[in-house]
Amino acid sequence: MSPPKVKISDFSHTVKTQKTINQAVEDITASLKEVGFGVIGTLNFKEMLQKKGVDFKDEYRLLEVCNPQSAKQVLESNPEVGLLLPCTIAVYQKNKENWISLARPTSLLANIQDRQFDKFGQEIEEKLVQAIERAK
Repeated sequence: MSPPKVKISDFSHTVKTQKTINQAVEDITASLKEVGFGVIGTLNFKEMLQKKGVDFKDEYRLLEVCNPQSAKQVLESNPEVGLLLPCTIAVYQKNKENWISLARPTSLLANIQDRQFDKFGQEIEEKLVQAIERAK
């Protein structure tokens, strides 16, 4: 039996921001610290694609975010769940508007058979949504 199709609204928490991409990234980074998360890496897709000769006009940053204690707990419980780490937040332009989008941990963890991660995913998601709402 194949997994159910996920609607994008169920998969992500997305908000519009009036901030520039750089300011949104800076503010989300600060807001994440307030809820115990840090940015461990940022992928600049516009820059990466242009270096490969691909014309990509819009800004698109993918922030890899992590709470070290939560990551340790997940990895010790089930190393395969580490494939879903770190959490990702995108800050991007679309149709001349700027957006912040979170891949919902609850949606990602729904693919895992182990229900012990349900509450854990909900707790993580609440903190990340709170950080995004504060930074938008």
